[in-house]
Amino acid sequence: MEYSVIHELVHRLKVSHAMSTDYVTVPPNVAMRVAQQRMREARAGGMPVTRGDEMVGIVTTEDVILWLDGGGRDDLVEQWMTRDVVTVDRRWPLTEAMGLFGKTGFGRLPVLDEGGQLCGVITPESILKSLLDEVSAMLTAKDEAESGRATMDGSVLRIEFDVPARDYERAGMASVRVKRELAARGFKPQLQRRVAIATHECETNLIIHTTEGGRIVALVDDGSVKLTVSDKGPGIEDIERAMVPGFSTASDFVRDLGFGAGMGLPNIRKCADRFEIRSKRGSGTWLHLEFDVTPGDRAPADPPSTDGGGEEVRIR
Repeated sequence: MEYSVIHELVHRLKVSHAMSTDYVTVPPNVAMRVAQQRMREARAGGMPVTRGDEMVGIVTTEDVILWLDGGGRDDLVEQWMTRDVVTVDRRWPLTEAMGLFGKTGFGRLPVLDEGGQLCGVITPESILKSLLDEVSAMLTAKDEAESGRATMDGSVLRIEFDVPARDYERAGMASVRVKRELAARGFKPQLQRRVAIATHECETNLIIHTTEGGRIVALVDDGSVKLTVSDKGPGIEDIERAMVPGFSTASDFVRDLGFGAGMGLPNIRKCADRFEIRSKRGSGTWLHLEFDVTPGDRAPADPPSTDGGGEEVRIR
């Protein structure tokens, strides 16, 4: 992960994202041996000292060691605790807390809420964990965006793809995923190929012709495969002409990349058993495809678990 990403995270995330609310406290009027035992059981290097809802100090492993070196008498926590406690506000960015750790050398800092009450404890380890969790979530979101989100609703597999505009390197990701899922469910290569070609053409159209990308949703069950493709603009100016093989509005740049030959919609209609398209200039395009599954299209298999104009134009 680039340093710039981590740098952005420590400024964007707040102390509340990294603090732990699973902490132990100790009152000031109990024996130091009680604090020693609680820290040992919690495997903590220190604890806030509280009187009711008020934090009055902090006692650390170093304080326990000094107490033991002094003979381990029946002294109270308040005799050894640090009263002038450095705290952080839960609303602070992580970078502020990290700066305090670097300045003080402390291993933990109490976190206070808007009312000045103790609400958590933050440590360098908890900060690291929060950053790793955030990076993991970012990578998971990226992986889902690239490979699709697959869920089961009864016997129907639903795969969703968010396709960004102008992301030419991504072209084909959706078709590969759909083809792989069909193969895993025992669908024959001929049906896999028809669906994959149509999916690839739809994905390419979203990448080339839309301004904000769009979405592809595939529904797969024993009797059919359905694709719904939608975007919010710019729509097709002349949908009848767009259905003519070879007609293309792609730029020279897109053509140089190997896209935009003008066969997208004709190929899609040729592959599907049922084809419906609606497009309104300035409002986007909606495309629905259905592929029938005959007994010969599928071998027995156990499905894996998975995770200008203003008028609307319609062609069926």
